[in-house]
Amino acid sequence: MKKGIFSLLVVIFVLLGIGKVASQIRTSWQHQQNMQVSLQENIANQKAKLQAMDEDIARTQAKPRLSDHDRWLIGHLSKSREKLATVIAGLEKTGQHIHRPLIRQWVGHGFMLAVFVVMAGLALSGRSNHLTKEEQRWRNSELNEIPQLQLSPGQVRHTTAPLSNASNFVTGRIKPRNRHQLGVTRSSTLTAMGLAFLLAPQGTLAVDVYYLVDTLLSTSTPLAELPWNTLSNSLMVSIPFALAGLYVLMFTTGSARIDRQRQQIQLDANGQPIEFREVESLQLNQLLTTGQRSFVNSQIQLNLRDGSSVSLLSHAGKDQMYVDLIRVALFMDKPIAVPQAN
Repeated sequence: MKKGIFSLLVVIFVLLGIGKVASQIRTSWQHQQNMQVSLQENIANQKAKLQAMDEDIARTQAKPRLSDHDRWLIGHLSKSREKLATVIAGLEKTGQHIHRPLIRQWVGHGFMLAVFVVMAGLALSGRSNHLTKEEQRWRNSELNEIPQLQLSPGQVRHTTAPLSNASNFVTGRIKPRNRHQLGVTRSSTLTAMGLAFLLAPQGTLAVDVYYLVDTLLSTSTPLAELPWNTLSNSLMVSIPFALAGLYVLMFTTGSARIDRQRQQIQLDANGQPIEFREVESLQLNQLLTTGQRSFVNSQIQLNLRDGSSVSLLSHAGKDQMYVDLIRVALFMDKPIAVPQAN
């Protein structure tokens, strides 16, 4: 039900995005066409003035004898002609590049829409939410029915470890990295969110960089006159979104590693490893997280022999957390703490 609502909202968002982009493109196209017509009319008027000056110069020069006023007039018209020719050349150059803002907008909006569509598909595919056949068997079985899984009745600790994060969707899974390691992998939903932030504004920036390099290599335009203002505007949008995307991809998921060869658990890159022998048991906690919206946050907790506890992973994916708990317990050959049966 939740996934259906989420999918419906994503479809509505995509359709609204397509409509918005189409409307902006249509408006921009009409504006560009009006500018093109206005510019061509201006160029035609200036060329008509230039032709009139040429005719005046030619007519004056054709006189049998030139007076001082004729020579002054020829010089004055020649200087005015040079200035007008420069203006016409500038207008024609502008005409060659008048399409650039439209292309910039089309590519930018089109790339952004494509990124959101692809990322929405990645999020909806939800590979991190899917359970393998083995995981489905675990989910549908009682803990005492799973072969080789040890249980520790009555050893549940009621003081829970601080949550490493809190979310109302699956942020990560514990998966095998190789024969001797388990590790936390980022979920497809979180990956889609990070990539959407990182990639969405880069289409416009790519167009601006292309035009800047093209102008620099194909013309003799001074560096000070290059389109730095347009590029800086794109960077002002691109950099914050890129930083947000990198943060989501790099810092919002735990980096725990469980190494069976070294018999160690590394919760983060800078912390001290926890030896397997220090772990007494594992347990699954269900914690109510409140805020603007309340949801149940699941947690895999490591109970240490010194009486302390640490959080291995937490998020709101109850089924995923349940099977990941079983995987870790079997991998470490450690018992799962469960309530004492009455």
